[in-house]
Amino acid sequence: MNAVGNGLYATISALYFTSVLGHPLSLVSAVLFAAMLAAMAADLAGGRLADTKGPRQVFQAGLIVSLAGMTAMLAAGEVVVFVLAGLLAGVGQGLCMSSNVALIRRAAGADAVMARATLRTFLTAGLALGGLAGAGVLAVGARWAYLFAIAVNLVTFLWCALLTGGLDVPGSPASGGRRPAGLFHVYRDRRFMTFAVVSAFISVHNHVLPFAVPLWLAVTHPRLTWLAGIALVVNTVLGVVLQIYANGRVNSGRGAVLSFLAGGVTIGASYLVFAWLARAPLALAVVLVLGFVVVYSLGEILLSAGAMDLQFRVVPGESQGQYSAAFGTLHGLASAAAPAVLGLVVSSGGSLGWLALAAATGLLASTVLVVGRKFEFQPVG
Repeated sequence: MNAVGNGLYATISALYFTSVLGHPLSLVSAVLFAAMLAAMAADLAGGRLADTKGPRQVFQAGLIVSLAGMTAMLAAGEVVVFVLAGLLAGVGQGLCMSSNVALIRRAAGADAVMARATLRTFLTAGLALGGLAGAGVLAVGARWAYLFAIAVNLVTFLWCALLTGGLDVPGSPASGGRRPAGLFHVYRDRRFMTFAVVSAFISVHNHVLPFAVPLWLAVTHPRLTWLAGIALVVNTVLGVVLQIYANGRVNSGRGAVLSFLAGGVTIGASYLVFAWLARAPLALAVVLVLGFVVVYSLGEILLSAGAMDLQFRVVPGESQGQYSAAFGTLHGLASAAAPAVLGLVVSSGGSLGWLALAAATGLLASTVLVVGRKFEFQPVG
């Protein structure tokens, strides 16, 4: 339910900030950047608190702070209120991020990996449904429609907080009652951090479909830009249908490493299509784009299955929140840099840029074989 609200909000937020509230784009960009920094800081603090105080309490606190942010966003015509609403939304998001992973591990025990895969499937479907509802709001275009959409998102945060209160969560991590180490001890775990950095670099792929594909089609085949929307739909459907199955095939730490490797190499291979696309005739270009999204989606599913498993299997249960926060922070930085990297590939790199990105992704994915040999895999439960 919360994913539906978030998908709705993500679709309408930019136009709500600028067209309805009347804030200049420069202010909106600054507030969103500040919110991202606030989310990263709250994620680090929330990870520590999730390990020491309990993930359910931190997760609920994040939902309540997000609810406050959405409430303020309903009356964010004044600059001060808009800034406050944006920061509250960022802090709430950050508190939910790492505590969410720790909560899944604590509540689901030995089934944590499959529970997270199942949640990812439902979240993907929820975001898609929210996006469709957001498209309806944009079509109406009236102020009341935007306000109603934000109110719906607000209610989903409240409902999710109430549902979280009913979860049966053990009082101590499954791996024992040892007290978590200091706040920054995770960053001294070189094996995990190497894996996290590699995963973060590869995660640039998350912006390929929504950002790079429409830009590249506009450059090479302007008449086919509509295919970008079709590609997003195909990717969503394949993710919903296959993610749980892919995670179910990963039964060991070694299997998770191989799934991560296969996913990264497959994503890298999918980029080769773009080098071919530049000189392809129109009919072949349609086939290439559709072929790309299938190959890319399969790679994304395999990569996610391996990464989700490893985030539990190589992390001590009593420090899950802090490890997840470190992992999420690196991915947040990569996400912030991704549009610039992909924009450079599209605008300046051309076909050679896609070839270079394909090679870099494949090489990065292969390093997990070396890192994986040094991991001490442990049961999730």
